[in-house]
Amino acid sequence: MLIQSKKLILCFILISNLVLALIYHHVSSLANQTLTSSGSRNAKSHNQQREKELLLQKGLVPFPSYNPKERYLAYLPHSGFHNQRITLENALLLAKYLNRTLLVPPVFLGPATEWRLFDVLLRRILLQTKRGLDHCGRIPKGEPLPAECLNYYSWTTVEWDFFYDMEKIREKQPWRFRADHSFAWMETHLGVDRERDIYIVKDRAHYDYQIYDNPLSQTPLNRARYMRRLDLKELEDVPHRVLHMGSLFATGRVLAELPAHKEYQQFLRRTMILSTPILVKTSNAIVEKMGGLGGFIGLHLRVGDGMFVEPAPVNIENMFKSLVNITGITPIADYPHVQGAAGGWQLAAPLRLTHQECRARQAEGGRFRTIYIATDGVYPRRNILFRKLFDHFPCIFTLDDFSEHLQELKEMRNTDDVGLSKDLIPMVDAVVSAKGRYFLGTPKSTFSTYVQKQLHPAFVEGLYDKDGNPV
Repeated sequence: MLIQSKKLILCFILISNLVLALIYHHVSSLANQTLTSSGSRNAKSHNQQREKELLLQKGLVPFPSYNPKERYLAYLPHSGFHNQRITLENALLLAKYLNRTLLVPPVFLGPATEWRLFDVLLRRILLQTKRGLDHCGRIPKGEPLPAECLNYYSWTTVEWDFFYDMEKIREKQPWRFRADHSFAWMETHLGVDRERDIYIVKDRAHYDYQIYDNPLSQTPLNRARYMRRLDLKELEDVPHRVLHMGSLFATGRVLAELPAHKEYQQFLRRTMILSTPILVKTSNAIVEKMGGLGGFIGLHLRVGDGMFVEPAPVNIENMFKSLVNITGITPIADYPHVQGAAGGWQLAAPLRLTHQECRARQAEGGRFRTIYIATDGVYPRRNILFRKLFDHFPCIFTLDDFSEHLQELKEMRNTDDVGLSKDLIPMVDAVVSAKGRYFLGTPKSTFSTYVQKQLHPAFVEGLYDKDGNPV
């Protein structure tokens, strides 16, 4: 009995010591957390440095290399793909002017993050993360998703070199990808101090400032859009290693009036041409069926959302008039307006020819000219908005007519297992429409502007028809 009592006492002492040790460790941990959150930068820096050293000793992470004298430009992306592209162009221009290395964020593909004031937008971007959600992509199809995975498949990110030849740009100016928008990432990977080395230009409004590269510029500020003029000299005088802008979106946000700057802007626009192999392959296959490069007329009609819904009938009517001028056809007499047609005015079903039949009749021209419509409208052939076009031109095609070429795109998935088709298929639409002899776009559409100013000239510039005439 005495021996058993001694054993029990010994066990009690051991357990008590273990509990005390755990309590001490927990309290120490809380003390460290409290010390860090209290604002002691020295203690925080020491802890971070110690963590790095321990990780390095274990061979877990490479020590980030950086040039302590290198200066950077950062910005906050927002909105859809084309707005992010415009922002990237502006950021590349500004970084070139300032001789700073541009920190390039990934392309966000998914429901657009709207512009907000700097602090709010930064928080939203930081919250949009899949860190710790790797298990979501491994859940078998058909299985219920846990709460943290409900939005997992609604968005993804890719780097810009997925779409463009970014290495060609690197030959002209330095840049580096950044997957993380936090200041902690800058501290770790750039060796900067967030309080001493980062200068932030915060937006006061959606279109706060327009940046002028020429100090002698007489170009008036567009006060209907911008609140103030920001001269390049003001940004050149910033000594901090990181110059952090908010939004840089808007065509012409960063002016290129000096000759060298204008030339560089043209270089960027020639370089930022969609070159993803699957986009090139798919668009070429579709274009070939319509007579090849320059063998048709390309249209872009944005009608499905936002500010494009109300003016859609007028935009389509204006596009129809342009097609009449190009083809020389005589419009159907007394053809009703869209509203009249919707009210019951009946026409026979439009004549519809296959792409083989249309290619055989291309020499006739006129109403048999092949036309390709890129659009966000659902089922264009059934949409009353498009009826006038289909009634007058039997050789109109849309992406729906070439669904057999989209299967590979529909199966493409990103590394996080999120499908890419909903973003890549509209890009095929853009590239196909850009390869026509003529291109007609929708006013105020960044999609149309991109095709008209960059894709279309890049694809058809220097192209000649069979008679040697420039297309």
